Amino acid sequence: MNRHSLNSRITFIFSFTFILICLLFLLLAKMQTRYNLENMQERQFQAINYLFRLYQNNTPPRDLEAFFRHFGLKQVENRNLMVSVLEDGEISFHRMTQLGSLSSIVYNNRFYLLVDGASVRILLENQSGKQANDFLWVGFALALVLLMSMYVSIIKSISPLKELSGSIRRFASGDMDVECKIDGKDEIAEVANEFDKAVKKIRDLIRSRQLFLRTIMHELKTPIGKGRIVSEMVESVVEKNRLVGIFERLDLLINEFSKIEQLVSRSYALEKKEYPLMLVVEQATDLLMLEEEQLYSRVNICLESNPLIVVDFGLMTLAIKNLLDNGLKYSDDKKVRLSFTKNMLCISSSSKPLEYPIEHYYEAFTTTASKGKKGMGLGLYIVKNILELHGFELRYRYKNEIHKFCIDFKMKEKKRKKRNSEI
Repeated sequence: MNRHSLNSRITFIFSFTFILICLLFLLLAKMQTRYNLENMQERQFQAINYLFRLYQNNTPPRDLEAFFRHFGLKQVENRNLMVSVLEDGEISFHRMTQLGSLSSIVYNNRFYLLVDGASVRILLENQSGKQANDFLWVGFALALVLLMSMYVSIIKSISPLKELSGSIRRFASGDMDVECKIDGKDEIAEVANEFDKAVKKIRDLIRSRQLFLRTIMHELKTPIGKGRIVSEMVESVVEKNRLVGIFERLDLLINEFSKIEQLVSRSYALEKKEYPLMLVVEQATDLLMLEEEQLYSRVNICLESNPLIVVDFGLMTLAIKNLLDNGLKYSDDKKVRLSFTKNMLCISSSSKPLEYPIEHYYEAFTTTASKGKKGMGLGLYIVKNILELHGFELRYRYKNEIHKFCIDFKMKEKKRKKRNSEI
Protein backbone atom coordinates (compact mmCIF):
# COMPACT_ATOMS: atom_id res chain seq x y z
CA MET A 1 0.00 0.00 0.00
CA ASN A 2 1.27 3.46 -0.91
CA ARG A 3 2.01 5.29 2.33
CA HIS A 4 1.36 8.63 0.62
CA SER A 5 -2.15 7.70 -0.52
CA LEU A 6 -5.28 9.08 1.10
CA ASN A 7 -6.36 5.57 2.12
CA SER A 8 -3.11 5.04 4.01
CA ARG A 9 -3.31 8.42 5.73
CA ILE A 10 -6.96 7.99 6.71
CA THR A 11 -6.28 4.45 7.96
CA PHE A 12 -3.35 5.73 10.02
CA ILE A 13 -5.44 8.55 11.53
CA PHE A 14 -8.31 6.23 12.45
CA SER A 15 -5.92 3.60 13.82
CA PHE A 16 -4.28 6.26 15.98
CA THR A 17 -7.72 7.46 17.10
CA PHE A 18 -8.77 3.87 17.88
CA ILE A 19 -5.70 3.40 20.07
CA LEU A 20 -6.37 6.69 21.86
CA ILE A 21 -10.01 5.73 22.52
CA CYS A 22 -8.95 2.33 23.87
CA LEU A 23 -6.36 3.95 26.16
CA LEU A 24 -8.90 6.55 27.29
CA PHE A 25 -11.53 3.96 28.17
CA LEU A 26 -8.97 1.77 29.91
CA LEU A 27 -7.99 4.78 32.02
CA LEU A 28 -11.63 5.56 32.73
CA ALA A 29 -12.30 1.90 33.58
CA LYS A 30 -9.37 1.90 35.97
CA MET A 31 -10.55 5.12 37.61
CA GLN A 32 -14.12 3.81 37.77
CA THR A 33 -12.95 0.54 39.33
CA ARG A 34 -10.97 2.44 41.94
CA TYR A 35 -13.98 4.65 42.67
CA ASN A 36 -16.23 1.59 42.93
CA LEU A 37 -13.83 -0.10 45.33
CA GLU A 38 -13.69 2.99 47.52
CA ASN A 39 -17.48 3.32 47.41
CA MET A 40 -18.01 -0.36 48.25
CA GLN A 41 -15.55 -0.20 51.10
CA GLU A 42 -17.28 2.92 52.40
CA ARG A 43 -20.63 1.12 52.30
CA GLN A 44 -19.15 -1.78 54.21
CA PHE A 45 -17.75 0.57 56.87
CA GLN A 46 -21.16 2.22 57.23
CA ALA A 47 -22.90 -1.13 57.59
CA ILE A 48 -20.39 -2.43 60.14
CA ASN A 49 -20.38 0.78 62.20
CA TYR A 50 -24.16 0.96 62.24
CA LEU A 51 -24.37 -2.73 63.18
CA PHE A 52 -21.82 -2.19 65.92
CA ARG A 53 -23.90 0.68 67.42
CA LEU A 54 -27.06 -1.43 67.27
CA TYR A 55 -25.38 -4.14 69.31
CA GLN A 56 -24.05 -1.55 71.74
CA ASN A 57 -27.63 -0.31 72.26
CA ASN A 58 -28.88 -3.88 72.65
CA THR A 59 -31.11 -3.51 69.57
CA PRO A 60 -29.68 -6.02 67.11
CA PRO A 61 -31.45 -6.38 63.74
CA ARG A 62 -34.00 -9.15 63.49
CA ASP A 63 -33.23 -10.01 59.88
CA LEU A 64 -29.49 -9.77 59.25
CA GLU A 65 -29.77 -10.24 55.45
CA ALA A 66 -32.38 -7.46 55.17
CA PHE A 67 -30.16 -5.19 57.25
CA PHE A 68 -27.14 -5.65 54.97
CA ARG A 69 -29.34 -5.43 51.86
CA HIS A 70 -30.21 -1.90 52.96
CA PHE A 71 -26.51 -1.00 52.55
CA GLY A 72 -26.18 -2.60 49.11
CA LEU A 73 -24.84 -5.93 50.33
CA LYS A 74 -26.33 -9.17 49.06
CA GLN A 75 -25.66 -12.68 50.27
CA VAL A 76 -23.58 -14.85 47.90
CA GLU A 77 -25.59 -17.94 46.99
CA ASN A 78 -23.03 -19.45 44.60
CA ARG A 79 -21.09 -22.06 46.52
CA ASN A 80 -18.14 -22.08 44.12
CA LEU A 81 -17.82 -18.28 44.25
CA MET A 82 -17.86 -18.38 48.03
CA VAL A 83 -15.05 -20.94 48.09
CA SER A 84 -12.98 -18.90 45.61
CA VAL A 85 -13.44 -15.67 47.59
CA LEU A 86 -12.47 -17.30 50.88
CA GLU A 87 -9.45 -19.09 49.40
CA ASP A 88 -8.07 -16.49 46.95
CA GLY A 89 -9.46 -13.20 48.24
CA GLU A 90 -7.33 -10.59 50.03
CA ILE A 91 -8.52 -9.44 53.48
CA SER A 92 -8.68 -5.66 53.55
CA PHE A 93 -9.59 -5.30 57.20
CA HIS A 94 -10.86 -7.49 60.07
CA ARG A 95 -12.95 -6.60 63.13
CA MET A 96 -14.38 -8.58 66.02
CA THR A 97 -17.94 -7.70 67.10
CA GLN A 98 -20.64 -9.16 69.30
CA LEU A 99 -22.06 -10.72 66.16
CA GLY A 100 -18.73 -12.39 65.47
CA SER A 101 -15.83 -11.83 63.12
CA LEU A 102 -16.36 -9.28 60.29
CA SER A 103 -13.86 -9.41 57.42
CA SER A 104 -13.72 -7.25 54.29
CA ILE A 105 -12.32 -9.27 51.37
CA VAL A 106 -11.22 -8.03 47.91
CA TYR A 107 -11.61 -10.52 45.05
CA ASN A 108 -11.58 -9.72 41.28
CA ASN A 109 -11.99 -5.97 41.97
CA ARG A 110 -15.08 -6.65 44.08
CA PHE A 111 -15.56 -6.19 47.82
CA TYR A 112 -17.08 -8.98 49.92
CA LEU A 113 -18.02 -8.95 53.61
CA LEU A 114 -17.67 -12.16 55.58
CA VAL A 115 -19.79 -12.43 58.73
CA ASP A 116 -18.46 -15.36 60.75
CA GLY A 117 -20.21 -15.81 64.11
CA ALA A 118 -21.36 -18.56 66.42
CA SER A 119 -24.89 -18.56 65.05
CA VAL A 120 -24.38 -17.27 61.51
CA ARG A 121 -21.78 -17.45 58.74
CA ILE A 122 -22.60 -15.59 55.55
CA LEU A 123 -20.67 -13.97 52.66
CA LEU A 124 -22.06 -10.69 51.33
CA GLU A 125 -21.23 -9.02 48.02
CA ASN A 126 -21.39 -5.29 47.30
CA GLN A 127 -23.90 -4.53 44.52
CA SER A 128 -22.93 -0.89 43.97
CA GLY A 129 -20.69 -0.09 40.99
CA LYS A 130 -21.96 -2.81 38.64
CA GLN A 131 -24.20 -0.54 36.61
CA ALA A 132 -21.52 2.16 36.38
CA ASN A 133 -19.11 -0.32 34.76
CA ASP A 134 -21.84 -1.56 32.46
CA PHE A 135 -22.55 1.99 31.25
CA LEU A 136 -18.82 2.54 30.68
CA TRP A 137 -18.47 -0.52 28.46
CA VAL A 138 -21.65 0.33 26.59
CA GLY A 139 -20.17 3.78 25.90
CA PHE A 140 -16.92 2.16 24.75
CA ALA A 141 -18.80 -0.14 22.36
CA LEU A 142 -20.83 2.78 20.94
CA ALA A 143 -17.65 4.84 20.45
CA LEU A 144 -16.02 1.99 18.53
CA VAL A 145 -19.11 1.46 16.37
CA LEU A 146 -19.25 5.19 15.60
CA LEU A 147 -15.53 5.29 14.78
CA MET A 148 -15.72 2.27 12.46
CA SER A 149 -18.82 3.65 10.77
CA MET A 150 -17.05 6.94 10.09
CA TYR A 151 -13.98 5.10 8.76
CA VAL A 152 -16.01 2.90 6.41
CA SER A 153 -18.06 5.92 5.26
CA ILE A 154 -14.98 8.02 4.47
CA ILE A 155 -13.16 5.16 2.70
CA LYS A 156 -16.29 4.49 0.65
CA SER A 157 -16.68 8.18 -0.23
CA ILE A 158 -13.08 8.46 -1.55
CA SER A 159 -13.08 5.09 -3.32
CA PRO A 160 -14.21 6.72 -6.63
CA LEU A 161 -10.87 8.60 -6.64
CA LYS A 162 -9.11 5.42 -7.74
CA GLU A 163 -11.49 4.98 -10.65
CA LEU A 164 -11.18 8.68 -11.48
CA SER A 165 -7.37 8.44 -11.43
CA GLY A 166 -7.48 5.47 -13.80
CA SER A 167 -9.80 7.35 -16.16
CA ILE A 168 -7.47 10.36 -16.17
CA ARG A 169 -4.47 8.14 -16.97
CA ARG A 170 -6.34 6.46 -19.83
CA PHE A 171 -7.46 9.84 -21.13
CA ALA A 172 -3.89 11.17 -20.96
CA SER A 173 -2.66 8.11 -22.91
CA GLY A 174 -5.10 8.89 -25.73
CA ASP A 175 -8.25 6.96 -24.84
CA MET A 176 -11.02 9.40 -25.70
CA ASP A 177 -13.86 7.06 -24.74
CA VAL A 178 -13.36 7.14 -20.98
CA GLU A 179 -16.36 7.74 -18.74
CA CYS A 180 -16.15 8.65 -15.07
CA LYS A 181 -19.61 9.92 -14.15
CA ILE A 182 -20.42 9.24 -10.48
CA ASP A 183 -23.76 9.37 -8.72
CA GLY A 184 -23.38 11.48 -5.62
CA LYS A 185 -23.50 14.98 -4.20
CA ASP A 186 -20.13 15.24 -2.47
CA GLU A 187 -17.07 17.12 -3.74
CA ILE A 188 -15.49 14.01 -5.29
CA ALA A 189 -18.61 13.28 -7.31
CA GLU A 190 -18.69 16.91 -8.47
CA VAL A 191 -15.05 16.76 -9.60
CA ALA A 192 -15.59 13.43 -11.40
CA ASN A 193 -18.72 14.68 -13.15
CA GLU A 194 -17.05 17.93 -14.21
CA PHE A 195 -14.09 15.95 -15.54
CA ASP A 196 -16.52 13.70 -17.43
CA LYS A 197 -18.07 16.81 -19.01
CA ALA A 198 -14.62 18.15 -19.92
CA VAL A 199 -13.65 14.81 -21.49
CA LYS A 200 -16.78 14.78 -23.64
CA LYS A 201 -16.17 18.37 -24.74
CA ILE A 202 -12.51 17.74 -25.57
CA ARG A 203 -13.46 14.51 -27.36
CA ASP A 204 -16.00 16.36 -29.50
CA LEU A 205 -13.48 19.14 -30.28
CA ILE A 206 -10.74 16.68 -31.23
CA ARG A 207 -13.04 14.61 -33.40
CA SER A 208 -14.45 17.69 -35.12
CA ARG A 209 -10.90 18.94 -35.75
CA GLN A 210 -9.84 15.55 -37.08
CA LEU A 211 -12.90 15.41 -39.30
CA PHE A 212 -12.21 18.92 -40.58
CA LEU A 213 -8.54 18.28 -41.34
CA ARG A 214 -9.12 14.88 -42.86
CA THR A 215 -11.94 16.25 -45.03
CA ILE A 216 -9.66 18.99 -46.32
CA MET A 217 -6.87 16.50 -47.05
CA HIS A 218 -9.33 14.18 -48.75
CA GLU A 219 -10.68 16.99 -50.90
CA LEU A 220 -7.14 18.03 -51.84
CA LYS A 221 -6.43 14.51 -53.02
CA THR A 222 -9.00 14.86 -55.80
CA PRO A 223 -7.47 17.88 -57.65
CA ILE A 224 -3.99 16.45 -57.10
CA GLY A 225 -5.10 13.19 -58.68
CA LYS A 226 -6.72 15.00 -61.61
CA GLY A 227 -3.64 17.16 -62.02
CA ARG A 228 -1.50 14.03 -62.07
CA ILE A 229 -3.64 12.59 -64.86
CA VAL A 230 -3.63 15.82 -66.86
CA SER A 231 0.14 16.12 -66.55
CA GLU A 232 0.48 12.84 -68.42
CA MET A 233 -1.09 14.55 -71.44
CA VAL A 234 1.64 17.17 -71.71
CA GLU A 235 3.76 16.54 -74.80
CA SER A 236 6.99 18.05 -73.53
CA VAL A 237 8.88 15.39 -71.59
CA VAL A 238 10.66 17.96 -69.39
CA GLU A 239 7.48 19.82 -68.47
CA LYS A 240 5.63 16.52 -68.05
CA ASN A 241 8.24 15.17 -65.62
CA ARG A 242 8.27 18.47 -63.75
CA LEU A 243 4.48 18.50 -63.35
CA VAL A 244 4.40 14.84 -62.35
CA GLY A 245 7.07 15.52 -59.74
CA ILE A 246 5.13 18.50 -58.39
CA PHE A 247 1.92 16.54 -58.00
CA GLU A 248 3.71 13.57 -56.47
CA ARG A 249 5.36 15.84 -53.94
CA LEU A 250 2.03 17.49 -53.19
CA ASP A 251 0.64 14.03 -52.52
CA LEU A 252 3.59 13.34 -50.21
CA LEU A 253 2.88 16.61 -48.39
CA ILE A 254 -0.73 15.61 -47.83
CA ASN A 255 0.41 12.30 -46.35
CA GLU A 256 2.92 14.18 -44.21
CA PHE A 257 0.20 16.49 -42.91
CA SER A 258 -1.89 13.43 -42.06
CA LYS A 259 0.96 11.98 -39.99
CA ILE A 260 1.51 15.33 -38.25
CA GLU A 261 -2.19 15.57 -37.39
CA GLN A 262 -2.16 12.07 -35.87
CA LEU A 263 1.09 12.79 -34.05
CA VAL A 264 -0.16 16.03 -32.50
CA SER A 265 -3.45 14.39 -31.46
CA ARG A 266 -1.56 11.45 -29.93
CA SER A 267 -3.57 8.98 -32.00
CA TYR A 268 -0.71 7.52 -34.02
CA ALA A 269 0.17 3.85 -33.56
CA LEU A 270 3.81 3.03 -34.20
CA GLU A 271 4.61 0.27 -36.70
CA LYS A 272 8.26 -0.40 -35.92
CA LYS A 273 10.36 -2.70 -38.09
CA GLU A 274 14.01 -3.12 -38.98
CA TYR A 275 15.24 -0.88 -41.81
CA PRO A 276 18.71 -0.04 -43.14
CA LEU A 277 19.64 3.46 -42.04
CA MET A 278 20.55 4.49 -45.60
CA LEU A 279 17.08 3.56 -46.84
CA VAL A 280 15.47 5.82 -44.23
CA VAL A 281 17.89 8.66 -45.07
CA GLU A 282 17.22 8.36 -48.81
CA GLN A 283 13.47 8.53 -48.24
CA ALA A 284 13.95 11.60 -46.02
CA THR A 285 15.98 13.37 -48.72
CA ASP A 286 13.31 12.56 -51.30
CA LEU A 287 10.79 14.41 -49.12
CA LEU A 288 12.88 17.60 -49.34
CA MET A 289 11.47 18.28 -52.83
CA LEU A 290 14.88 19.24 -54.20
CA GLU A 291 16.07 18.73 -57.73
CA GLU A 292 18.67 15.99 -58.10
CA GLU A 293 21.48 18.47 -58.72
CA GLN A 294 20.46 20.60 -55.73
CA LEU A 295 20.26 17.54 -53.52
CA TYR A 296 23.82 16.40 -54.27
CA SER A 297 25.27 19.91 -53.97
CA ARG A 298 23.49 20.96 -50.78
CA VAL A 299 23.19 17.72 -48.77
CA ASN A 300 26.46 15.98 -47.92
CA ILE A 301 25.76 12.44 -46.70
CA CYS A 302 28.60 10.75 -44.86
CA LEU A 303 27.71 7.45 -43.20
CA GLU A 304 30.46 5.34 -41.66
CA SER A 305 28.16 2.32 -41.65
CA ASN A 306 24.65 1.28 -42.63
CA PRO A 307 23.19 -0.38 -39.54
CA LEU A 308 19.68 -1.73 -39.11
CA ILE A 309 17.44 0.50 -36.99
CA VAL A 310 14.07 -0.47 -35.51
CA VAL A 311 11.76 2.47 -36.27
CA ASP A 312 8.45 3.49 -37.75
CA PHE A 313 9.57 4.14 -41.32
CA GLY A 314 7.15 6.95 -42.12
CA LEU A 315 7.67 8.87 -38.90
CA MET A 316 11.45 8.52 -38.80
CA THR A 317 11.82 9.73 -42.39
CA LEU A 318 9.62 12.68 -41.46
CA ALA A 319 11.83 13.50 -38.46
CA ILE A 320 15.07 13.35 -40.47
CA LYS A 321 13.46 15.35 -43.27
CA ASN A 322 12.47 18.11 -40.83
CA LEU A 323 16.00 18.28 -39.40
CA LEU A 324 17.48 18.50 -42.93
CA ASP A 325 14.92 21.08 -43.99
CA ASN A 326 15.58 23.13 -40.85
CA GLY A 327 19.35 23.07 -41.52
CA LEU A 328 18.96 24.04 -45.18
CA LYS A 329 16.56 26.87 -44.36
CA TYR A 330 18.71 28.61 -41.75
CA SER A 331 22.29 27.73 -42.73
CA ASP A 332 24.50 30.51 -44.09
CA ASP A 333 25.81 28.49 -47.03
CA LYS A 334 22.48 26.69 -47.73
CA LYS A 335 24.17 23.36 -47.09
CA VAL A 336 23.90 20.60 -44.49
CA ARG A 337 26.03 17.63 -43.58
CA LEU A 338 24.48 14.33 -42.51
CA SER A 339 26.74 11.89 -40.71
CA PHE A 340 26.42 8.72 -38.64
CA THR A 341 28.89 7.73 -35.96
CA LYS A 342 28.75 6.17 -32.48
CA ASN A 343 25.07 5.19 -32.91
CA MET A 344 24.07 8.79 -33.55
CA LEU A 345 22.76 10.34 -36.77
CA CYS A 346 23.82 14.01 -36.86
CA ILE A 347 22.72 16.89 -39.12
CA SER A 348 25.17 19.82 -39.09
CA SER A 349 24.84 23.29 -40.56
CA SER A 350 26.73 26.56 -40.33
CA SER A 351 24.89 29.55 -38.88
CA LYS A 352 24.85 32.17 -36.13
CA PRO A 353 23.91 31.22 -32.56
CA LEU A 354 20.26 30.77 -31.67
CA GLU A 355 18.45 33.76 -30.26
CA TYR A 356 16.82 31.68 -27.49
CA PRO A 357 17.72 28.46 -25.63
CA ILE A 358 17.12 25.30 -27.67
CA GLU A 359 14.18 24.31 -25.42
CA HIS A 360 12.29 27.33 -26.76
CA TYR A 361 12.37 25.89 -30.29
CA TYR A 362 11.07 22.51 -29.16
CA GLU A 363 7.67 24.13 -28.49
CA ALA A 364 4.92 24.12 -31.11
CA PHE A 365 4.53 27.10 -33.46
CA THR A 366 7.90 28.57 -32.49
CA THR A 367 9.63 30.30 -35.39
CA THR A 368 11.83 33.28 -36.17
CA ALA A 369 11.38 36.09 -38.65
CA SER A 370 15.10 36.54 -39.28
CA LYS A 371 16.28 36.51 -42.89
CA GLY A 372 12.66 36.51 -44.01
CA LYS A 373 12.30 32.81 -43.29
CA LYS A 374 8.71 31.64 -42.97
CA GLY A 375 7.18 28.55 -41.46
CA MET A 376 4.75 27.24 -38.89
CA GLY A 377 7.50 26.57 -36.36
CA LEU A 378 6.57 22.91 -36.03
CA GLY A 379 9.79 21.34 -37.32
CA LEU A 380 11.68 20.67 -34.10
CA TYR A 381 8.43 20.12 -32.20
CA ILE A 382 7.53 17.30 -34.59
CA VAL A 383 11.05 15.83 -34.44
CA LYS A 384 11.06 15.92 -30.63
CA ASN A 385 7.68 14.14 -30.39
CA ILE A 386 8.60 11.48 -32.98
CA LEU A 387 11.82 10.62 -31.17
CA GLU A 388 10.06 10.51 -27.79
CA LEU A 389 7.55 8.04 -29.24
CA HIS A 390 10.47 5.84 -30.31
CA GLY A 391 12.30 6.21 -27.01
CA PHE A 392 15.20 8.09 -28.65
CA GLU A 393 16.69 11.44 -27.69
CA LEU A 394 17.39 14.56 -29.70
CA ARG A 395 20.76 16.08 -28.76
CA TYR A 396 21.91 19.58 -29.72
CA ARG A 397 25.31 21.28 -29.67
CA TYR A 398 26.62 24.58 -31.03
CA LYS A 399 30.38 24.89 -31.47
CA ASN A 400 32.56 26.88 -33.85
CA GLU A 401 29.46 28.39 -35.52
CA ILE A 402 28.18 24.90 -36.32
CA HIS A 403 24.72 23.74 -35.23
CA LYS A 404 24.59 20.00 -34.72
CA PHE A 405 21.35 18.04 -34.10
CA CYS A 406 21.88 14.36 -33.33
CA ILE A 407 19.44 11.47 -33.00
CA ASP A 408 20.68 9.08 -30.32
CA PHE A 409 19.36 5.69 -31.42
CA LYS A 410 20.75 3.95 -28.31
CA MET A 411 19.00 6.18 -25.78
CA LYS A 412 16.25 3.67 -25.03
CA GLU A 413 18.77 0.88 -24.42
CA LYS A 414 20.87 3.13 -22.16
CA LYS A 415 17.85 4.02 -20.05
CA ARG A 416 16.95 0.35 -19.68
CA LYS A 417 20.49 -0.54 -18.58
CA LYS A 418 20.49 2.35 -16.13
CA ARG A 419 17.21 1.17 -14.59
CA ASN A 420 18.56 -2.38 -14.32
CA SER A 421 21.72 -1.13 -12.61
CA GLU A 422 19.65 0.90 -10.15
CA ILE A 423 17.56 -2.18 -9.31
